[in-house]
Amino acid sequence: MTYPRCLGATLTTSLRWLVLAAVTVAALVPVPARAVGAAPVPSREPAKVFAPTGRANFIVSGLDTLSGSAVEIFTLALAGKMDRVPKKFELLKKNAAAFDYLQDEGNSILLPRLGRTIADLDTAVQTKNRLDTMRYSNRITLIAATVAVPFKPVLPTEVLLLDYNGRELEIWSEVKKLDKLSNVVIRMHLAWQTLMPKLVEQNSLKELRRFSDLMGHLELAKTPEEYAKLSRQVLVEVESMKSFFSKPSPK
Repeated sequence: MTYPRCLGATLTTSLRWLVLAAVTVAALVPVPARAVGAAPVPSREPAKVFAPTGRANFIVSGLDTLSGSAVEIFTLALAGKMDRVPKKFELLKKNAAAFDYLQDEGNSILLPRLGRTIADLDTAVQTKNRLDTMRYSNRITLIAATVAVPFKPVLPTEVLLLDYNGRELEIWSEVKKLDKLSNVVIRMHLAWQTLMPKLVEQNSLKELRRFSDLMGHLELAKTPEEYAKLSRQVLVEVESMKSFFSKPSPK
């Protein structure tokens, strides 16, 4: 089945967001070409052709579902419930298969990276490597957020980047990597500086004030324990911003 070239062109515009997201990706270990023993992502028949608006909504919804599955895996691994991860991982692979048809020059970086990250997550799950399971599942949320940009998702991408980095704080505070933690805070500042005007535009001064205060506390954090405590506050505040931006516009 042939898909309109506008889809590939639209995906190409997502690379602009790599200017911001690349700062995050650069701090991560490069993804190997293929993890040994990793199961391939299952494929399925291409989806039907939708009108542009319908297609965009379909893709954003699918990416949200994929990201949600990744967060569930992250949460289970964080809690040490690795025995429950394989079932969630199978669901994630099924969700990822929905994007097999997006084979165009526009996804030459993002979607192959998604496939390789899923392969690495597969290896981590099979070997019950808790830290790598957290890292790779969280990385999937970053890729999903970046792919979604040109399809005009309801949530600003900066909110999703802050969400991703909040989980990064949880990862690196646990293993007491202060250099990683300080780099995460720098990346959060980049996303936050871009998000602030959008909050002002929406007259969301309460969220603006609370998260600005939180960023100030992150700048002063010195120990892994302080970062760990603040990471939980970051995720709570991000959920608040998600709720705010998800509200229907007043008529």
